[in-house]
Amino acid sequence: MNILIVDDEKSAIRNLERILGKLVPNVRIGTADNAGSALELCRGEDFDVAFLDIEMPGKDGIILAKEIKEVSPLVNIVMVTAHPQYALDALRIYVSAYILKPVSRDEVRNALLHLRIPPRENKQGLFIRCFGSFEVFYDGKPVKFARSKSKELLAYLIDKKGASATNAECCAVLWMDEADGSEKKRNYFHQIWGDLKNTLEELGCGNVLVQKHNSYSVDTEAVVCDYYMAVNRDMFSLTGFSGKYMEQYEWTEVRTD
Repeated sequence: MNILIVDDEKSAIRNLERILGKLVPNVRIGTADNAGSALELCRGEDFDVAFLDIEMPGKDGIILAKEIKEVSPLVNIVMVTAHPQYALDALRIYVSAYILKPVSRDEVRNALLHLRIPPRENKQGLFIRCFGSFEVFYDGKPVKFARSKSKELLAYLIDKKGASATNAECCAVLWMDEADGSEKKRNYFHQIWGDLKNTLEELGCGNVLVQKHNSYSVDTEAVVCDYYMAVNRDMFSLTGFSGKYMEQYEWTEVRTD
């Protein structure tokens, strides 16, 4: 695991380094005592977790967290502070954890057990995030879709966990506020499916999608996805997630499982 520590107090950095060295096998740790140095490290290296002190001169940890996420969207942010009044601001940016100083081994361990985005030995390839906003990444960079509905269609199929959906069912979800049985909508669905298929094929990930006669689904074995990992509970870092599930889509609010 590759971890970044940012704190203007050298003693705090040394303490956290010591704790992480005992908790995480083969950990690699980068350190910075200011926001500028931290951003430079993030531009040149791929971190799994960033422990950020909130109270730093010049630029606080809340602002730094937002800037780091722009540079490295798949990094987990853990805020560290001596002042609990910052907790709400930290939660608003969907941090993985919030730790009070002086940092203890148990708190650090608990933070690592509840990371929002699972650390991966190799972050190359396709990764799908469902907690917080639904996002798709390839080699750590956000994937751009030709149509927003293409991205939403992928989200819906991911949500079905490999179960198939018909054209009519997909249309009913994609256009919740409109009639779902029109021929126009069904034809438009085929354009959306084509856009989605082309986007993934260009990335070399066309095998994620499965299409049969009026049947559309994803191959769950071909997808690395935080939702599937959370369901399977197959890694030590996946015992909990924070952030609303696919928060930008209204149809997730009626899910019952």
